[in-house]
Amino acid sequence: MNMWWKNSIHLGCRIGLIIAVIGSVTARAEGWGPKIEVGNLEAFELVGDIPEMKGKVTLIDFWASWCAPCKAAFPEMEDLYLKHKDAGFQIVAISLDQKARMMDSFLNRQKPSFVVVHDSKQLLAKAAEIQVMPSSFLIDKKGVVRYAHKGWHGDKSVKSLNEQIKTLLDE
Repeated sequence: MNMWWKNSIHLGCRIGLIIAVIGSVTARAEGWGPKIEVGNLEAFELVGDIPEMKGKVTLIDFWASWCAPCKAAFPEMEDLYLKHKDAGFQIVAISLDQKARMMDSFLNRQKPSFVVVHDSKQLLAKAAEIQVMPSSFLIDKKGVVRYAHKGWHGDKSVKSLNEQIKTLLDE
């Protein structure tokens, strides 16, 4: 076997190992990965009215007023909500702001029509092992996490969410 081929195989194995390690770290970093059933959110002492999730496709979005990508995502989330709400889609945006006044100030500017609650004690954020802002989870009609998103990637995120929402609504 020539030296170039051996080096290529060795490099490919290294890359595969790195991808496997990163993938496993990513999976562990998300407390709510695909196929996890989301239980009763009432147990997390959230401030605000939590809607019934069974029978609806729900996007749970963890955000904070100080998070620049979260700020960029909020208008797009509003558009997603307005586009799909009549088909059985809802958003529960969970603020991780430590101070309610920071959340309220942001919401007074944005004026979202979807549900926003405050995780002031960070109990739900800890349970979901949120490590990236924003982080969002698409929950199917049975209450099972089907898709997890880390960060906000503009049009790429919008396209992905639209496709996934449609898929779940059609089930």
